[in-house]
Amino acid sequence: MKTLVIFDGGLAPGYTAVAVGLTEEGEKLGWECWAARSGFRSLCEGFSDEPQLIRMVTSPINAYELNNKGIPTETMGRRIFYPGSDFRSERFPEFIREDYQKKAVETIIQNKFEAVIFCGGDGTLRGAKDLLKILPSNIKTAFINISADSDINNDRAIGFFSCAEHGAQIARGLYEDAYTHRRIYFLEMMGNKSGRHALHSGAAARAHLIILPIFDFSSEILAEIANELSKRRHALVVVAEGYKKEERKKNNMNINAAEYFIKELEPYGFKDSPQKRVIAEPFSRYLRGTQPLMIDCEIAHLKCQLITKALQQGKTAIMVYYQSEHDLGFQDIMTAYSDNAVEKEFVSMINRLELPITSKYVEEVLSKPLKL
Repeated sequence: MKTLVIFDGGLAPGYTAVAVGLTEEGEKLGWECWAARSGFRSLCEGFSDEPQLIRMVTSPINAYELNNKGIPTETMGRRIFYPGSDFRSERFPEFIREDYQKKAVETIIQNKFEAVIFCGGDGTLRGAKDLLKILPSNIKTAFINISADSDINNDRAIGFFSCAEHGAQIARGLYEDAYTHRRIYFLEMMGNKSGRHALHSGAAARAHLIILPIFDFSSEILAEIANELSKRRHALVVVAEGYKKEERKKNNMNINAAEYFIKELEPYGFKDSPQKRVIAEPFSRYLRGTQPLMIDCEIAHLKCQLITKALQQGKTAIMVYYQSEHDLGFQDIMTAYSDNAVEKEFVSMINRLELPITSKYVEEVLSKPLKL
């Protein structure tokens, strides 16, 4: 079966692990595996570096022979720890255009692909859904979730654990520095909508307070936070990058979320001084190129095994999901959706300062359905 793999969306650890897994499992089944060089861009005219399509094989000898024949080929056999990806590009929002989608379908048909596997996050899922509506029914399709945010329902994305671990290590390092030097650190972390990455990394690092994008604190809450932090010898506050993002943009404030939250606290007597250092640290996207953890590589290969076997058996329009070794399987691509809800079980880990007014507010906010 001639198969095209499309990698798109923001970089997360595990893209190459998936490329390796699909190539290995595909070759076992006699597949001919290809990748789009620049994601959805490669399927449209004028957006992609040449060559647009790359053959993927496990054997370096096979790759050498194919390249000698003029077939662009890359060896995937031993690259599971590779932090980046050769087969993707920056997000391609223009792909929402119907003419680009139709051109993509033409490219798939012209190259006689029998199956297409989409790999990425919620943006890639939306692109996949659009193509499924116009792809011929005889072309099998599947989706594998790769994302630092893990924002698709009923699934832990490949890359989520790696990013959470790396983020937690950075956060914990600042925690220890705060303790040693008697500082109050505000660390901006990834988390554009729900702040799930900031939540899990901050909770793992035992941050004293975690600020999510969905929060909009009253003056009473800001005063409570400022008063408590002013008394503290040291503290670590994690602020998701999406906090007050639109407000900062509207006010032409070219500062990160951590700096902005400090400014919100200043009117209540909390500010940097020689006696109490208050430091904002931008971090956000440093973890994009981090090496994937073994656990993410394992989940990647497991998902690849499940997907290739299912497609070989004739299934189509499927997304493989993984919650744990006892909770995994398939769901229909068209019924999968972006899920930015924050797990309510983590409410108690957001506010380790034990601020009563803040705690009440957090519980109320997270008890309501999150609309994004």
